Amino acid sequence: MLQMQIHCPKCKIQVNMSYGLHSITSSNYFMIRGILKCNDCGHERPLTLDGESIREISDGLPDQQSDTLNSGIAEDIKEDIREAERALYNQCYKASVTMCRRALQLSLIDRGIEDKWLSKMILKAKDMFSEKTFAMANSIKGFGDMAAHRRESIESEDAKIAIYMTVKMLNELAQHGSEP
Repeated sequence: MLQMQIHCPKCKIQVNMSYGLHSITSSNYFMIRGILKCNDCGHERPLTLDGESIREISDGLPDQQSDTLNSGIAEDIKEDIREAERALYNQCYKASVTMCRRALQLSLIDRGIEDKWLSKMILKAKDMFSEKTFAMANSIKGFGDMAAHRRESIESEDAKIAIYMTVKMLNELAQHGSEP
């Protein structure tokens, strides 16, 4: 049984943690990659166990774009972006961009656009976007469609770009909604 003391970088709670890998039996090398979640504040951070020792424990998930989301964005949409970030960290790139597409569609529904084919929804919402962000919304849809419906691969950089574009687009939509 291994002992360690960890703290949450967000809420600063410190806990003593014991862990053992008794349930894993292997005559070969193994690595476990996962996400620690603070039970108090919900902050997530990556953890990598290399054999029985900790190889990585960071303060937060890499490229945490969800921290920059506008406060006016619905909580379920924020959670979709956090899920896209977790999927990216866990190298589930198709899942990551599919969650971005979902966040886009839900945000349009929240803005009063009737739920139907996403391409038609984006077109109907065109006046809510700048020209550049309108193009981003179509790109997010394209990445999501590739991930969900095609055999093409989605790479890490594709998922990072999709998350970045989705957060930028969501923030612009939230700003549009708060203007008089």
